Amino acid sequence: AGHRVIGTVRKKDNIKELLAHKNFVCLQLDVKDRAQIENLPLELAQQNIKVIDVLVNNAGVAKAGPFADQPFAEIDEIIQVNLLSVMLLTQKLIPLLQQPGGRIINISSVSGQNGTPFLAAYCASKHAIEGFSESLRREMNLLGIKVILIGPGSIRTPIWFKGFEVLKSVYVNSKYAKPFDRFIQFAQNEEKNGLPVSAVVADIESAALDKNPCIRYAPIPKKFKNYYLAKLIPKSTMDRLNVKVLGLK
Repeated sequence: AGHRVIGTVRKKDNIKELLAHKNFVCLQLDVKDRAQIENLPLELAQQNIKVIDVLVNNAGVAKAGPFADQPFAEIDEIIQVNLLSVMLLTQKLIPLLQQPGGRIINISSVSGQNGTPFLAAYCASKHAIEGFSESLRREMNLLGIKVILIGPGSIRTPIWFKGFEVLKSVYVNSKYAKPFDRFIQFAQNEEKNGLPVSAVVADIESAALDKNPCIRYAPIPKKFKNYYLAKLIPKSTMDRLNVKVLGLK
């Protein structure tokens, strides 16, 4: 939209293709490296960036698996990337945010309000982002900084769809092998019918630039079925539907 944007990428190899974009400053940052996060304000200062208007916490990872059998290292990585790095990065950049007028946009998920089998760690991280954002929104009122959540449903990105064929072999001897295979089929279908990335981008732009942004945006395909219905029917009914669809009985 013509504004100057500072973006971070995990791998140096990805920087070159982004440098060609006008008004784009690209920095390397692995959000799993706390030292790099701690050093980010200094890096920005070296770029003569002393004030920012908007922080978008978009980094995320989602690794699926039956919780009882999932390696805890994977669970730890999901919590580190999706929650702890967001909290640390936000804390370090609050002093640089325009006060008043700054904005913090946290990318959550529809899974931040619901629980999906075989995504326990991912759902836990996004539930935590919801709670963090609720608390932070009220605290930041003192500084005149708005905190906004964006909770997408299925979007056509590879964040949690890639690698499923490999995962099948990982859990082939698990009690959950057949239900997990059904889940993979469901997820692959969701990918095909997901919203384009542009739907999320439009909401990020509204959250960043509108005079009175919403507290929460929910770009979700088939919104009644995938968002509102879960709020209307009892949890026990949702449980029965999940159990039946995935063969978890």
